[in-house]
Amino acid sequence: MLAKSLVALSSAAALAAAQGGLFIVHCKQLTVQRTDPIISPGQLSSHVHTIVGGTGYYMSMSNEDARNARNTTCDKALDKSNYWQPQLYHQYNDSSLELIKMLGIAAYYIDRSCDYQPGRKNCRGARGAIAPPKGLRMLSGDTSRRTYDKNDKSQRAISHVCLDPGKDYVELPQKPCNEMRSQVFFPSCWDGKNLDSPDHKSHVAFPALGDYNTGVCPETHPVAIVSVFNEFFYNTRQVQSKDFRRWVYANGDTTGYGLHGDYLQGWEDQDKLEHAMETCTGKQGTDAPSCSLYVGPNGAGKTSFQKPERDPPAEDVGLNDRLKKLPGNNPIYEGK
Repeated sequence: MLAKSLVALSSAAALAAAQGGLFIVHCKQLTVQRTDPIISPGQLSSHVHTIVGGTGYYMSMSNEDARNARNTTCDKALDKSNYWQPQLYHQYNDSSLELIKMLGIAAYYIDRSCDYQPGRKNCRGARGAIAPPKGLRMLSGDTSRRTYDKNDKSQRAISHVCLDPGKDYVELPQKPCNEMRSQVFFPSCWDGKNLDSPDHKSHVAFPALGDYNTGVCPETHPVAIVSVFNEFFYNTRQVQSKDFRRWVYANGDTTGYGLHGDYLQGWEDQDKLEHAMETCTGKQGTDAPSCSLYVGPNGAGKTSFQKPERDPPAEDVGLNDRLKKLPGNNPIYEGK
C-alpha cells in the first residue's frame, strides 16, 4: 500500500498535468571525479562523471546524506539532489585527451505521465503524477551501448544537440560545435514499492502507451511520477576547429549511444516538492511567492559555485592539463 502522502493530489495538480506542467532547476558544476554512489558505492567508478547539486556528494553517500547537505549548486535551495553524467573529453591527433568544461545543467521536472488503470488509453482527465519519491535512485541509459535501436524507448530517451545553429542528434555529433548539450530523460513510471533495484532500473519504467516522455504507465509500474529530464551543457568551443579530431565520453564511448544519467533524489522538503506542480507552474513559475519552493526572502534560491563537503579521490581527471589516457584506462571505442 502506498503512503497517502505519495498518492494524494489536489485537483490543481491534476490540471497542471493536463497542461504539461513543469518547473526547471538550474545547477552549476559541483565536482568532476571517478565516483558513482549508485553504481559503485564506496569504490572508484569505472569512469569519470561530472556532478552537480548538493554538496553532500561522495562515493558512499545515501539519500539522507544528500538531504542533509549544507548547500547546493542548484538554484532551488531545497534541491540537494545530485545529478551526474559521464564527463566529455576531446581526443587530439596525438591521442592526448582534453577535459571539456561542463557549463551547467537544466533539470526539467515535467508532469506528462499518468497512472495505470485498466482500459486507460491516454492521460486526458487523469490526475497528476506524484513527485519523485523520497529516497529514489535511478539510472537512465546504458554505458556499454554502442548501437542504436529506434524502437527502444530507453534509447530514444538519450540525445545530443549541437548548438550552432542547433540540431538534434541521437549520436554524439563528431564535428566541431560551439556548445554541446547532452540530454537524458528518466523513466516516469514507478512500481510503487522499491526506491532502487539491483540494476537501478527495474523499479522504474517508461510509459507503456505513449513515448518515452509521455503517456500511460504499464501495469507492472502503475504509479506515475513527475519526469526528470536533464540537459548538460559542455563548452565544446574550447577546441578549435582546426584541431578537432573527435569527442569521447569518459567511458570510452565515441558513438554517444552509451550516454547515461544518474539521479539521486535529495530534496530537503518532500512536502514542498509534492506541491510544486500545483504552485510553481504558473506565469511566474518558481518566482511566485505562492510557489512551495519559494523559501525565504530570496525566493527559491540561486545557483552558486560550491565544493563537496568531502574531498574527491586523489586522481588526475584532466582538470589542469591533457591526459594520455582516460581515467580508469577505458579503451576508446573505434567502431566495428
